[in-house]
Amino acid sequence: MYKLDKITIIDNFLDIDSAENLEKHILGHNFKWTCGASIVADNYSAEVLIDPLYDVQLVNLIYTKHFENPKSGREVEGDYKIILPFMKKLNITTKQLTRVKINATLCKESIMRSGWHTDVPQNELEQGMTAIYYINTNNGKTLFKTGEEIESIKNRIVIFPNNFPHTPQYHTNTPMRGVINFNWLTNP
Repeated sequence: MYKLDKITIIDNFLDIDSAENLEKHILGHNFKWTCGASIVADNYSAEVLIDPLYDVQLVNLIYTKHFENPKSGREVEGDYKIILPFMKKLNITTKQLTRVKINATLCKESIMRSGWHTDVPQNELEQGMTAIYYINTNNGKTLFKTGEEIESIKNRIVIFPNNFPHTPQYHTNTPMRGVINFNWLTNP
């Protein structure tokens, strides 16, 4: 399904009804978010490309092995169910997962880029994969330091080695850009 050493793009990853329901649920009015100060605020090796004033995202942390999840059991159970179809299709076990979070960025007046970064701690680099699932279509992109540009198209997933530096290019044509970000180890 995907290569362990390069970027893989899969369109129509979920069935149409599942993709529609997921978009309505996550980008609807009742989804729970926290506001992140910066996409690269805690990644000191990141090359920042944007004024931190604009480098803000909404986050719903579904799973992390790195620290205790502060959500109640009911919230964790409900949110975790969102990722089960992805885990099945990607053939990932909970033991392999290191982090899954849903991110939403708000519309900008002009095209802006965040900072080059990887999503995992230094000690996990080159041991796993990252995937970005696009919840909705917009003119935002995921840019890779190697030059690839992946358009944000609803129900597309891009899968790549977790040591590939990448950055979001913010969108200008929809209120929100939603993605689900997966990180996992290939040999836990």
